[in-house]
Parts: sequence; structure tokens; C-alpha cells
Amino acid sequence: MVRVLRPRWTLHFSDSATHALGILTKVAPDLAIIDVGLPGDDGFALIKAIAAVSDPIPLILISGRDDAAVRLRARACGVRSFIAKTEDPDTIVKTIDAVLDGHTVFDTYRDGELPVLTNRQTELLMLLAEGHGNKEMRHRLNIAERTVRAHLTELFHALGAHSRMQAVVRARELGLIT
Repeated sequence: MVRVLRPRWTLHFSDSATHALGILTKVAPDLAIIDVGLPGDDGFALIKAIAAVSDPIPLILISGRDDAAVRLRARACGVRSFIAKTEDPDTIVKTIDAVLDGHTVFDTYRDGELPVLTNRQTELLMLLAEGHGNKEMRHRLNIAERTVRAHLTELFHALGAHSRMQAVVRARELGLIT
């Protein structure tokens, strides 16, 4: 079965982040669907670049990799939805239509056990996994060290962890980080 999204839409395709940014300087799209696995810069880098050079537009991230870490990272980077390439076509169309109608669409992950983390908690989790201490996190995120500690406390609570190591191990178990 083939469904046309909305007959008035014009589609533009790009094979790289650089080409996509070039298109955005010429047209003002109603929506951008960005693949995580772009050659060169990945989809996450393109999302940051779009935010820097474009008026806000709804973004959907798409990937062949359907795991908790990609979904969490997609949500944290400010896109309106994440679509796994393995989704059935009707679900994909419904998601696109919902985003075009102004909604944000994020299903809970299939196992239902994933904690909902804020963008800052996600950033701290990534830095924790890389082995950074509070002072380094403070400098990288340009926030006070007491703010780092407060966010870490909330992160530990969300993950059910009592230490940095437990938080990293739990996040790996949940597939939030690799």
C-alpha cells in the first residue's frame, strides 16, 4: 500500500549534511527528516548545525538502529520524534503527520523501563561514561559545580544508582550508552 502524505508537499533529498544545509539556505521546509547515519557528519551534528543557521523547523530523526540510546539521544537533542526504519509504513506516516500538526511524538521504549532524563542529565551521563569528574563537567557545560552535583543526584535517582559507577553500569544495562 502506498500513501501520499499530503499532496502539497515538495520533497528535497540530500546525501550529506553539507548538502542539506545548502538546501536549507534556499528553501524554508515545513519539516526535516534526518538520518542518524549520514556520511561525514552524523545526523546529530546536522541537527546542531541546522539550529545554528536556520529558523526553528520541526525535525524528525530516523535510524536503522532502534535502541534506547539512540532514542534517548534523539529526544535530548530537541527533535520532535524518532522513527526507526523498521517501523511499519502506517506508523511512519502517522508520526510524520503528527509532527506536521505541531506535536512531539516519542513512544516509551518497548520494555517500558527507561527513565526519562532531561537534556542536561543526558549530557552528564555521557560525560560520566567518558570518565570525567565534576570539575571537567562544570567547564564543559559552563555551569557551577554545585549545579553539576545537583544534576548528578537527580540522574542517580532516575537510574536507581548510588554512585557514578552504578549510574554508568545501569545506563549500559538499559542501552542508554554503549
